[in-house]
Amino acid sequence: MLKQLILLFHLVSMSFVTIFLSDGIEIESNLPDELVKDSTYIVDVIIKKGDLFGFAKYQQDFPEGFEAKPVETAEASFTFADGKMKFIWMALPEIDEVKVTYALTAYADAPEQAVVEGKFSYIQDNERKSYDIPNRTVRVISDEVEEAKLPALAEVSRQVTDEGGGSYRVDLTIDKQGIYGFSKLEEYLPAGAEAEMLTGEKSVFSQVDEKAKFVWMSIPEGDQLKIAYSVKASGDVLAQLQSMEGNFAFLDENQTKTVAILGTEIDEAASIAQVEEVTAPEQSADSSDLEIADVGAEETPQIDEAEPEQMATPDEAVNPQVEELMEEQVNIPEQTASAEETVIPERVTDIPSPETGIVYKVQIVAGHKVVEETYLRETYKFQEAYVLDNHEGWVKYITGQFNVYKQARDKRESLLAAQHNFPGPFVTAYNAGERITVQEALMISNQQWFK
Repeated sequence: MLKQLILLFHLVSMSFVTIFLSDGIEIESNLPDELVKDSTYIVDVIIKKGDLFGFAKYQQDFPEGFEAKPVETAEASFTFADGKMKFIWMALPEIDEVKVTYALTAYADAPEQAVVEGKFSYIQDNERKSYDIPNRTVRVISDEVEEAKLPALAEVSRQVTDEGGGSYRVDLTIDKQGIYGFSKLEEYLPAGAEAEMLTGEKSVFSQVDEKAKFVWMSIPEGDQLKIAYSVKASGDVLAQLQSMEGNFAFLDENQTKTVAILGTEIDEAASIAQVEEVTAPEQSADSSDLEIADVGAEETPQIDEAEPEQMATPDEAVNPQVEELMEEQVNIPEQTASAEETVIPERVTDIPSPETGIVYKVQIVAGHKVVEETYLRETYKFQEAYVLDNHEGWVKYITGQFNVYKQARDKRESLLAAQHNFPGPFVTAYNAGERITVQEALMISNQQWFK
């Protein structure tokens, strides 16, 4: 068999590619380089045959998901089966150029990149000759236009109404776009004020100390939300309510953004907050600004020193929210703490080493005073290393450090199995050294909660 001579001219999509075979035969095809799914293309094939006559066959092999139908056959018989398209002549037309045309469709199940093979066969001087047509790679693309993602933006305005008798109504309007998923709004109330939700737009409301919070695990759709709450306070606090600080926080591309609700003087219009990424240390752009366990009660309940409350049993820790709600503190007896005991033992420290990213630990006990290491060893038969964490007025005793929540959970279970009789223990979480809720840490680290 004669050696074939092939020369390809790679032009733009739908331009002709010329193939030179031996015996002076040329084949041109405008098979496209790209096909849109569920669209049909008309493909022309021109065979410059010279003085060739008699039997000939032009074949193209397509992967699954393609279909070819005849348009112009130039006296050939056409077949398409099992991905093989064939134009067959018992005798080629007596013209120098033979043109055939077919309609090619790529359906949804077509591969993203399809390799198209082919052959041209004929008989000359009673000798059968067959030449491979160089493979063509065809991309199959979707015609669906990806919807442009709106930038995450928000504006918040506040209006305060004095309803008399020490009662006030606070209305907040959130204008937003491109915001989905977890969001939180906080208001810093005057001292001694008590708030109660009136309208929440499917949020979970809570008040801890002087901080009122509306939390959405998945904020409702729509361009505008209206929420309202009532405030009861002694004395005239209208000016304080109008000038109080507040913020609206949400996640955008796994980063926290915060809208400040700027306070106004009593004679000024309600403020419109400007969207800004938090950069100050106390309002970091880190996702740790979003305290997901606000649903229910995030902050630690205060326990009277004289009458310690019973801590929740380990079996109650059935989800990350309950892990956080278990943070009722265990008071270390007064007589065990003296002035000398305010010095932290060498084995522990209340200044943890610098940390980065999400870390899970296990809290074993907590109290208002620092005690000697011997107290934990004698009272709880606990001799492992631990550190102290001064958090919201409590001295919390922490052991272990894990990057994976399940490892911290397993540590908690091992402490329970060892029967140290800790009034816990439970898993805690930190982001870059800052204590956050377990639920939030799971979301940021994209990890799964385990019972």
